[in-house]
Amino acid sequence: MNCLTYARVSTDKQADKELSIPAQLQAMRQYAQQRNWQIREEFVEPGASARTADRPVLRQLLSKCRDQHDPVDVVLVHKIDRLARNVADHATIRALLQQRKIRLVSVTENLDDTTSGALVENIMAAIAEFYSANLADEVRKGMRQKVLRGGWPHKPPRGYISTPTINGSKIEPHPIEGPLVAEAFELFTSGWYSMKGLAHRLERAGLKNAGGGPISQSYLHRLLTNPFYVGRVRWGDVDVPGQHLPLVSRDLFERAQQLIRSRFRALGGRARLEGFPLRGFAICANCRGRLTAERHARWDYYRCCRRSYRKSNCTARFVNANRAHADLRHILQQISLSTVADSVNTAIDRRQQEQEATQHKRIEQLRREDAELMRTEMRLTDAFVAGDVSPDVYRLKSAEVRKQRDDLKRLASCESTTRQPRRRIETATSLWEVYGRLEASRQALFIQTVFKTIVLAPEGIVGSVLNPPFDGAEPNTELESKTIDQLGQLLAA
Repeated sequence: MNCLTYARVSTDKQADKELSIPAQLQAMRQYAQQRNWQIREEFVEPGASARTADRPVLRQLLSKCRDQHDPVDVVLVHKIDRLARNVADHATIRALLQQRKIRLVSVTENLDDTTSGALVENIMAAIAEFYSANLADEVRKGMRQKVLRGGWPHKPPRGYISTPTINGSKIEPHPIEGPLVAEAFELFTSGWYSMKGLAHRLERAGLKNAGGGPISQSYLHRLLTNPFYVGRVRWGDVDVPGQHLPLVSRDLFERAQQLIRSRFRALGGRARLEGFPLRGFAICANCRGRLTAERHARWDYYRCCRRSYRKSNCTARFVNANRAHADLRHILQQISLSTVADSVNTAIDRRQQEQEATQHKRIEQLRREDAELMRTEMRLTDAFVAGDVSPDVYRLKSAEVRKQRDDLKRLASCESTTRQPRRRIETATSLWEVYGRLEASRQALFIQTVFKTIVLAPEGIVGSVLNPPFDGAEPNTELESKTIDQLGQLLAA
């Protein structure tokens, strides 16, 4: 019988431990030899999670199984969970093998083609999925607890280094890069450097990317806005004081944030200039490239991004920003809200109710965590009174628990005081009125929700395509609902 083997580990580190790739291969070779099976090919996939079936080597294995010119009789694995840790993926792979009349065999598990054997196989696949999901939950819980104590569960940001200690590891300022990061804040707040200029300045000082060149502007923007450098740890919905030493003062960090806000606004993961809502969305009428924007002392304009790399890529002239915005206003004034106002208001209410429900769940979770810490504190006190815990250990552990409880109470207080006011659009008669009420940081998102495409030329907006239900086309319930929900989410925030 012709046989294919498949071996996998989730991480590269596991490849050197027990049940490593060589151990799996050796067990499968012995198993096949005992049954006189001929191994046609061995498929090895190190450092790949089985929570998804989108794995290169697994795709090669399945492609080999589909090959009718080179038939396969058996697919051999060390354990079922090597193939998949997801019931749906396991069922899909199993169906393909059954269609080709290929047996799935496990070295450590007894599988057969009977009804009871199929039941046992499905149970083992479900157990593998449960193990994977439960392990992920436990890892997330451990990471959250570490963050609540002021630790950091990932690789530290640039400028810091993780050093091993008796109890694990400790994050400390990097002896070389730490001062350079602090200098980056000083140089930026001086006002003499753009993001690009600062990146080249830091390159000359020794703060470079992996290729030895200047760090990217987007990376530098994230670095300058990361509160980790002032001693704060922000991870998901948690924002607590960190155990690490800050590299910059709170005053210097706030001055950097004020300067960034005055120059840019964060939108879609990129830094955008204020007052250019069409930047990165509008299309050049000459070459279909995306338009960027620039601000000068006399006037503002949009220009094609392709000219930035090579002028020969696009010969279009600049687009006056005021002219483009006037055309945008004219288009939005022509679109009435009379037919969709109720739907948008309903979407706004639904979104705000979801936000309040999520906020309530976070508060309840924080309260449960606080109650558990209180029980831990009581058990610790009981142990101290009984003489099972020394005074020094009691003082140390009690201080840790009290600090965690204080952090949780502070987070719960912040959650309970950040209530968003209800927003409605009853008094708006056109999309322009809604657009004008939004802060500048959300106007670009509004345009991307209403419009599918905007085409700019030197004379202004020369073409546009609206999203349903504003396009006047045949009703499309799915697309209309998507646009209304996006507007509700945007206006509710």
